[in-house]
Amino acid sequence: MKASIEGEDSEGCGLEVIDNNGTEHWIEIKYESGDISYHEQDGYADDPDQRTEDDNERVNQARRFAKFHVYRERGFDTLEHVENPDYVDAVRRAMLALSDEAFERYFGPLRQQLRSHHEDVERPVALPAGVRAPNAVVYKLDIYLGVDIEGSGLTDQARTLAEAHDLEYDDGTQPRSGEAVTDADRENWAAVGEQLVERADGEDLELEVAAVSGIHVGFPNARGEHEVQWADSPLDREPDARLELLPAEPGTLAEFREYLDHHLRCQIRDCFVGMGLVPPDPYKVVGFGKFIYARRYDHYDLYPQLHKRDGDHGTFVG
Repeated sequence: MKASIEGEDSEGCGLEVIDNNGTEHWIEIKYESGDISYHEQDGYADDPDQRTEDDNERVNQARRFAKFHVYRERGFDTLEHVENPDYVDAVRRAMLALSDEAFERYFGPLRQQLRSHHEDVERPVALPAGVRAPNAVVYKLDIYLGVDIEGSGLTDQARTLAEAHDLEYDDGTQPRSGEAVTDADRENWAAVGEQLVERADGEDLELEVAAVSGIHVGFPNARGEHEVQWADSPLDREPDARLELLPAEPGTLAEFREYLDHHLRCQIRDCFVGMGLVPPDPYKVVGFGKFIYARRYDHYDLYPQLHKRDGDHGTFVG
């Protein structure tokens, strides 16, 4: 896959993308929304219904790659964070940096949910009424990143900004504990965060896990479609990564952290493969990553079945 920006204005840009078949695509993308406002190509039928399934997927690869190229070259969030390998990897690294106590606080409930399929332990989240085969569920957990204020050397600036918004810190890194947080407080904390990032523009910020969602439960419904029972989200913004786990035995806490590390590496692999790219070496792994890509690997002939650990059938070529 190759791409070049051929023209742009303040609202977006036009790209030429050459896919892995050598087909040229001309794609226009809006910077703020990431929407594709124009797409023409010269190698496949114009009507998606007249294309082969693999040809349709190659068109979609070009669109995903174009958005990623604009993100890398211009810095706009033209991809959803959960589909962007840079965000997913930032979450992976932040997860690995957690203390054991913090890791258990954020991911312990999900581990227990998985254990409930193998041991007699209480299930944190009841399975939806529509689940017919308990072991066919997919558990999803949204992860949100935040700036590690102390690690980034921003404690004094954060305290100054908080005081300007009539907010207090316990230790320079967290809101004052033990008090109810109002909607106005949330808005003020959001403003502090935005101003802090603006002041730190150009600096390398240390990121940390800031919050996780409740446990979402995906399952095949009576129509055979993938349905999701969504849990509450702790923040009013998009997550930076989303775990998607089958109900396998999670092992010890340390083993579960290793398992999540591998799972997120598989997700990063999926992001690159879905753009028609060979992943960087650390992400040339085999295993279950994103649920949608497990389906794509089963469905499209152009993909190896990278979600299955069955020898050569799931290995990389080239």
